[in-house]
Amino acid sequence: MKNIKFSEELNNKVENIVENTKVSAEFVQALKEAFLMFPVKTDMRFKQSSKGELVISVTVVYSSGMTQHFEGAGDADLISAIHLGMAKIINGLHDYKAEEHEVETAKEGESLMMELFKQYMNSTMRGYIEADWYSNSGERYRCVRFSSTFNGNVKFCMKATDEVNSLIREACKPEWMKKTEAEQQVTGQNEVA
Repeated sequence: MKNIKFSEELNNKVENIVENTKVSAEFVQALKEAFLMFPVKTDMRFKQSSKGELVISVTVVYSSGMTQHFEGAGDADLISAIHLGMAKIINGLHDYKAEEHEVETAKEGESLMMELFKQYMNSTMRGYIEADWYSNSGERYRCVRFSSTFNGNVKFCMKATDEVNSLIREACKPEWMKKTEAEQQVTGQNEVA
């Protein structure tokens, strides 16, 4: 039997998620077919490949108990279409034409994960701050789940940086507190001037 080249095969698979700059029609078709089975639960997560491409991971659970995982490169429009699929608005995903969409790629030094996290944190979507997760090296991660529908979630697990902690703290503040802080900031600026 031929020896398996574990590390080479794995690295090639991870790096070749995106062969070109267009969103994969096969990935989109697989998602369409999955949502036509009316899954009872859907989870979506995001990654950024080493080449900077946005990678969307979708896990669906069917009423039969089977679970299926999909992963491919995409863009913001595909994320929106998947949200529609989670809400059982099937035509939203069927109207998405992969060949018309470029894969979202980060600019130098940009984190697509952070940009998406900010958008979700600033959305009106219901969020749930889960227990922190710690890596084997002791690094702390903040985990936040957003519920787009009763059975659809978008999940983030972000390294606990000052920026991430600040975004979470700000999202938890009541509106009256935000207004009071803004008024105090304006008053402070007027006193300095």
